[in-house]
Amino acid sequence: MKKMRGIVALCVALTVSSGAAALMAQGAPKNQKEAKRSKPEQIDFDTLTMIVDNTETGRPAGAADISVTWDSNHFFRAPDGTTYVPFTVTVDKSKLAAPTAAVYLAVFPKGAAAAAAPAAKGKDNKTAGPMPVFDKFDFTTLNADGKLMRYVQVKPGDYDVFLAIKDKGTVEKIDKNYTPRVGLLKKELTVPDYNAAGLQTSSMLVATGIQPAPAGQTADNDPYIFGQMQIVPSTDGKYKKTDTLSVVYWVYGATGDAAGKPDLDIENSFNQKTADGEKFFNKTQPQAVNATTPYTVAQGIPNFLEVPLVSFAPGDYRLEIKITDKPSGKTVTQNVNFTVAAS
Repeated sequence: MKKMRGIVALCVALTVSSGAAALMAQGAPKNQKEAKRSKPEQIDFDTLTMIVDNTETGRPAGAADISVTWDSNHFFRAPDGTTYVPFTVTVDKSKLAAPTAAVYLAVFPKGAAAAAAPAAKGKDNKTAGPMPVFDKFDFTTLNADGKLMRYVQVKPGDYDVFLAIKDKGTVEKIDKNYTPRVGLLKKELTVPDYNAAGLQTSSMLVATGIQPAPAGQTADNDPYIFGQMQIVPSTDGKYKKTDTLSVVYWVYGATGDAAGKPDLDIENSFNQKTADGEKFFNKTQPQAVNATTPYTVAQGIPNFLEVPLVSFAPGDYRLEIKITDKPSGKTVTQNVNFTVAAS
């Protein structure tokens, strides 16, 4: 009734071509030269960075005219040991007049403004503002539903994430008539450490579609592109009976043999939520992930579950994923909630 399929093919596609890590999560090359901006583009950049800097340091930033809400995010270990965080926000597109928007994303360590050192003494004495540990400025065309996906990549820790947005401008000089509409979102984010000892997993990425990535597309175009695959995350965990539930994740901290290979047992069980509480519905055959896998524990072990929902009665469900590291006897359990609609 339920089956797992395509695991090997998908996981191979998720692997970095060099084989150095199981997750391709880097953005643009660090030494990539930034394109020269036009005067209107520079004004867009200056406007958005000033608003973010003022907000981060507690200075007046003006009212936000465009609503921006945080929808969801996921955490994965990047090849360099940092944490890759793709996320989705919703922008009130009705408040944007132009088809193209300017977007500035910046990440500051929690409390960075309070710790910023004062500038040198003098008549223009000011508090030196903190520098972001990650930032990106670009232009984009929003989807019809206002959904916007971006990513940050930082070391584990506590952060303030800012996303500022405005219409792509046309003015070449700021004067008293320059009153742009701006949206600003601040999100507090605790980023996990996937380098710590012990069995753990990435976020459970619940998807509505998994497909080959369009040619030439990278995480800068879509943060849910991993290697050669493009994953379409579910926004609400709701499926039809004709749909297939897909869950993608990575296992970190497993015990390796002499060759660095894991020895894992993975159990997937489904429980239906009823008025009287949960009741067991069904489960897949236990999956063994061992020396036959092409991955080592140092890379992280990618895994993929795909379950057709045709046999699921309409209702709410909880998928329990239990991973056992056989050499150490340690286990980790993750839960995925989803809903099956009649049609």
